[in-house]
Amino acid sequence: MRETYYKIPFDFGTLLDEEQGMQERCSEKESIYRHIELLITTCPGEHIYDRDFGSEIWDMDFERIVSLETWKTKFKKFLCKAISAYERRISGCDLKLEVSDVLHENVSDTNVSVRKRVDIYIETTVVSSGERLNLHHRLYLGPLSKQ
Repeated sequence: MRETYYKIPFDFGTLLDEEQGMQERCSEKESIYRHIELLITTCPGEHIYDRDFGSEIWDMDFERIVSLETWKTKFKKFLCKAISAYERRISGCDLKLEVSDVLHENVSDTNVSVRKRVDIYIETTVVSSGERLNLHHRLYLGPLSKQ
């Protein structure tokens, strides 16, 4: 039996439109990617029906980084916990992180802020097909300093 997957964000206007009445669909791989993306960008407590949904990485958003390796280990642990709890269509999730500093300059008031950019690379296997899946998500974390 083939499953049906819908694109997110869900467009209720399309669903309620009498002429169209159909929501856009997507492949299982795209559905998995979008669901993992939603897990990464949701802070636990934001989802009204499941307060545990999301990733605890947002507790680290403004955290001062003393050791980058310790921070990356903690970040990976939080992501793996969320993905293994909420995305059952994959197995063998392997995470890699690349962390870099990004300068943002505001031309109007000459403020400069430094933010952390985290590139998240996920290698996994789709359970239903055995196919390898490589995902990439780029995330910017809160301003670390202002000058």
